[in-house]
Amino acid sequence: MNDETTTHETANELESLRHENEELKLATRLRDARESLTAELVIAGARSPELLFGAVSGDLQFDDAGRPANASALVDHLRKTYPEQFTDIRPTPSIDAGAGSGSTANILTAEALGKMSPAEIQRLDWADVRSALETSR
Repeated sequence: MNDETTTHETANELESLRHENEELKLATRLRDARESLTAELVIAGARSPELLFGAVSGDLQFDDAGRPANASALVDHLRKTYPEQFTDIRPTPSIDAGAGSGSTANILTAEALGKMSPAEIQRLDWADVRSALETSR
């Protein structure tokens, strides 16, 4: 092999790695947007948050940090366009629902939610999340 061939192969490999890096960055950004938007959809009472995300994923806009910039607008749009996909009905609690436990140690607040990551919020009881957000209004 001569130096010209080696240089050409190295340039091709470098370009291939750059392309792969950009694809991985895009996939990561889209995954984070999916987590964030589906969490907002669940809080809004969406029956099928993943399905609704698929309906608007092409309309996502990102800020300079790579976060979805128009998530709230997309949720509002979905609520208006597909109202049957949203509910304000809370699940019926179990028979005893912890009655008599008297524990108030884990009261959820909007401020506490603001400090959590989308993944942490997804693991919460959604009735508690809705209640915390409604109380903060």
